[in-house]
Amino acid sequence: MRYKYKLSFSALMINSFLVQGANAIESRNGELTTVEHVQEGEKLQKGLALVLSPFSSNIVIGDGSVEIVENGATSRGSTIERGGIQIVTRGGNAIEAKIRGGKQFVHEEEGLDLTDVERKSSAFNSTVFGDEVEVGQQNVYDGAWAWYTKVGNGGEQNLYAAKRKEGGRAIATEVSGNGRQHVLALGESYGTILSGNATQVVYPNGFVDSLTVNSAAKSWFHVDMQDVIGEVRVNGGGELYLFAGDRTNHTTKKKISLEGRADEVIFEVGKRDINHKPQIKIEDLGGQDGTVIFSSILYDPRHISLYVERLSGNLHFRFNISATGAASDYLSIGDGTGNHRISVTDSGAEITGLLSQKNSFVSEFPLVTDKSQDGGANFTLEDRSGREITTVDGGTYQYRLWKRERCAGSSGNAAIWYLGRVSRDMERSNTEVRCMNKKTKVPLELSAGSGLQSDRGVSSGRKNTSSRKSISKQSAKPRPPRHLRKAQNVSNVSISPSQEHRVAEVSGSSDFHHFSDAQQQGVFLADVSLTSDQMILRPVHKSQRSLRLSDTLSVSQFLTTPSTDAVLSLSVAPAMVFHNEIQTARMGRGILAKSKKNAALWTYAIKSKESIATEHIDFKLDQTGLVVGINGLSEWANGEFYIGGFSSYDRVRIAHARGGTSGINTYGIGAYITYLDYSGWYLDGILKYNHYQNTLKAVSTNGLGIEGSYTQWAVGSSIEAGYRIKMSKSSWLQPYGQFTWLQVEGKEIKLSNEMTGDLRPFTSLRSEVGLSLGYEFGSRMASSSFAYITAAWLRENKDNNHALINRRHSFTSDLSGNAGKLGVGLSSLVGEKLKFYGEAHYVKGRKIKQSFQGVVGVRYSF
Repeated sequence: MRYKYKLSFSALMINSFLVQGANAIESRNGELTTVEHVQEGEKLQKGLALVLSPFSSNIVIGDGSVEIVENGATSRGSTIERGGIQIVTRGGNAIEAKIRGGKQFVHEEEGLDLTDVERKSSAFNSTVFGDEVEVGQQNVYDGAWAWYTKVGNGGEQNLYAAKRKEGGRAIATEVSGNGRQHVLALGESYGTILSGNATQVVYPNGFVDSLTVNSAAKSWFHVDMQDVIGEVRVNGGGELYLFAGDRTNHTTKKKISLEGRADEVIFEVGKRDINHKPQIKIEDLGGQDGTVIFSSILYDPRHISLYVERLSGNLHFRFNISATGAASDYLSIGDGTGNHRISVTDSGAEITGLLSQKNSFVSEFPLVTDKSQDGGANFTLEDRSGREITTVDGGTYQYRLWKRERCAGSSGNAAIWYLGRVSRDMERSNTEVRCMNKKTKVPLELSAGSGLQSDRGVSSGRKNTSSRKSISKQSAKPRPPRHLRKAQNVSNVSISPSQEHRVAEVSGSSDFHHFSDAQQQGVFLADVSLTSDQMILRPVHKSQRSLRLSDTLSVSQFLTTPSTDAVLSLSVAPAMVFHNEIQTARMGRGILAKSKKNAALWTYAIKSKESIATEHIDFKLDQTGLVVGINGLSEWANGEFYIGGFSSYDRVRIAHARGGTSGINTYGIGAYITYLDYSGWYLDGILKYNHYQNTLKAVSTNGLGIEGSYTQWAVGSSIEAGYRIKMSKSSWLQPYGQFTWLQVEGKEIKLSNEMTGDLRPFTSLRSEVGLSLGYEFGSRMASSSFAYITAAWLRENKDNNHALINRRHSFTSDLSGNAGKLGVGLSSLVGEKLKFYGEAHYVKGRKIKQSFQGVVGVRYSF
């Protein structure tokens, strides 16, 4: 077919190109002067339009000028500067164009029959760069071609469709620096290579055939793009993003026909299909040390299903399992090889699906289905920094990566890689469950982690002779909760001999679909009651034969996450602070001191260090505070009444055993009344109110910071009674008993990692029985001192405080038990009104590992 040569173009046609070129030519109303020839190397001046016939060489297209290459003409070596435009159309060719902030448009006309055209409009060996102000562009659309384009800093190549039903095509484009390639709907990219900080973006209905992403380059594949064919290689720090973008990014014209009047025309926003599962399919994916990242926009989070026909190399897959809480990104593999890594961001929200959330279930969490017939690909867990890890946080509990073989009849076997809960015997348990044939009955041995595991063979008598080694090294062991660190030698939970007749029939699906394996595989769930630490195994689907056991597993066998432990620790810390203040307040009031018949103003400083370790509560508390009080004296016939009040302030530092340091600021007020009988016995009562400003700071298993702030109040009282026995003029013995009650406000909190905690009201009932022995020095002098020692037995009687994590998992905060206390004190009276005093004591018990507390104060009587 021959093209008809057109001698002139209307100003309107020229202006349409100028609009595409971001108004590069100044005036719409001013016509361009058409010229047909420019000398080699000459610069096309502003306001000129060169209509090429048939050849130009090395011309410069300056600001406000246009070169039109059409009807088979060829332009070689043109330089397109900022504000300049080159238009290649109707079979024209541009060779070795140098775009320096200008714009090149390569396209074919609408309605032109290109069936018999041997060579469409094309650009060969172009280089595209920006300048210090403008981005340089190569725009290829409507059936035109670009060959061997090199895009560098400040440049971009755009492939798209405008008026024709076919887009522009680019072959062997190389993008480097911060250059970009945009593949819009119907645009086609073949054999593109990205390097440096280059970026490629492939929009819905865009097409890619073969791609290489090197170094720090990035490619973004939008969901609903056309299936990717050819080899996609992501190497050496390159990143391939699978992106679920905005679904409401366009408008649609709609007509409403009405009888007897003109149609009403409306425009509606693109429909958000919430049931649509975003999908991307890649024919051949591989590379060395590249990263594949599942992502979506924050205000419309979605999960993506990726199907790869052939997977190879050594890639790092970053899954997103917490965007919606109802599903996960999923990888399906037809034929896989190589060693790959999986990253899952630590989450405070539960990673189980919607069904599990509604029914308080615990489930394994599938990520990958591999249908390879010769072993398939291998996967291990890795954090985002590239460090190999063993576990991730999945809400309340920790999870690790497991592998299960699944038999699928005539359609072939498949390997399922999934996240399952971590139990205390994780180091001894195998991460792989061998494939079981359809309807084969096997005795079961249950790992304490979620997921089925069998170390025995099938019941036909043939034993399972080997099992694969753990899929991940134990090079980075997370610190487990305290209650599990001493139980690492406990073996797997097994079915008792009396129950060995119970079997499970496991049958696989005979069909394989690219994006439905996560739903078709047999996932075993455990029902967790909020009031019981028991789980009962049951299958997901009625159609699948699964476990039929009444055997139960204790929830305490599972490893909790650091954020869970931090929430539970802070649920008890306010009570510890309260008790420390109550214990030291009696010293400041001078119960053990020789009474003076007047009023007094007193103050003391407190320093306390405690170590608490029980079940999921494991922390060290460091408390520093100041208390100021005043009291007045009222004499009775047989004794003295002291009535007073005090205020307190404390700063508390809580160091969590698994990382992070939380803080509490405490403000308190209190009142007390003390009766000292002349016969030696006394009765003392305190009423106190505290206000807490809590700041939780913890560190997830893989190093992510976790924070949360909230306030609480507490109210409590203490009653103490004792009797002082004079042993001599200078010594005395004083037995006493004390009972303290307090309640801390319940609170619902939410952490930065999306974990929620329902801290139920915390109640403490503590009793103390002790004996003090004192000796006074210089009792007949104006100044005197006395020293004493105290030994006591303490007991916390409350053992049923609760906290609910993520509205699903209930934990008991049990600090009950006995402890011993040993203390020493010294009080010195300087003159008749001023007294200095100090006290220190040490407490140790089964759950209070150790507690040191010191008080230094002064009392002024007036």
